[in-house]
Amino acid sequence: MSTISKALGLLDLFSEAHPRLGLTDVQRMTGRDKATVHRHLTALEEIGFLEQDAGTRAYRLGPAITRLAGMRARTVAEVEMVRSVIDALSRDAGELVHISRLQGFDLVDVYHAELHDHPVRVSFDAYGLPPLFATASGKAYLAFSTSGLLDMALADPRTVQEGAARPDPHAVAAELSQIAKRGYASNRDTLRIGVSSVAIPVFDASARAFATCSIAYPTSRGGARRAADLAALLMSRGRDITEAMGGAVPPDVQTIWTPEAERAAS
Repeated sequence: MSTISKALGLLDLFSEAHPRLGLTDVQRMTGRDKATVHRHLTALEEIGFLEQDAGTRAYRLGPAITRLAGMRARTVAEVEMVRSVIDALSRDAGELVHISRLQGFDLVDVYHAELHDHPVRVSFDAYGLPPLFATASGKAYLAFSTSGLLDMALADPRTVQEGAARPDPHAVAAELSQIAKRGYASNRDTLRIGVSSVAIPVFDASARAFATCSIAYPTSRGGARRAADLAALLMSRGRDITEAMGGAVPPDVQTIWTPEAERAAS
């Protein structure tokens, strides 16, 4: 790892749980010698990536981070932020992958890719995405949002497929609780017979769910094992997807998304 990489890597130590870090904190978290850590922190402060509190001597993220984040948001289209990671995920999954952003209670397509050679494919209408309670994407979003949002969604007729019965609040709450525990939502032949999907939330810079990423596939391609394998693949890329959109995955969600073997090894 180069000196520049080591210095910039210190920025990842800052989080909502640790918004301010002193020299000793950073040394302990990295295991590097004090002189090297001090040199890297000083260099980052000089270019505005960090700033130091004159009283406590603790460091926090500096104004250059805000400026660069704003510049990226203004100059890089959202579709360009996610194109490479979603294309790669579609190739690995061998299925349709799409990201949807929530606007009110509407799912709006951000980007989708279907980069595989299977002759049987899922038909996808980017301009006619179904309502929240009919999709794995909608359930993934609601499961990782506040309970108040669920109450509003249940009261809004636009969240239910036309002609479908209103969902039972207790059943929905129980399902969303299970989704939150396992880290993803799934649908099997719910919206359309022959189509299944798995989905995860995408988080913004404040670690709030604001979008979703889903893999949709023909049900004939496999049962519960296929769903579990695709969900595991999707969760393994969850952090990459969120970070590509400038967000941060909450630590508790990242723990769920990390395979048990990796957690044990860390």
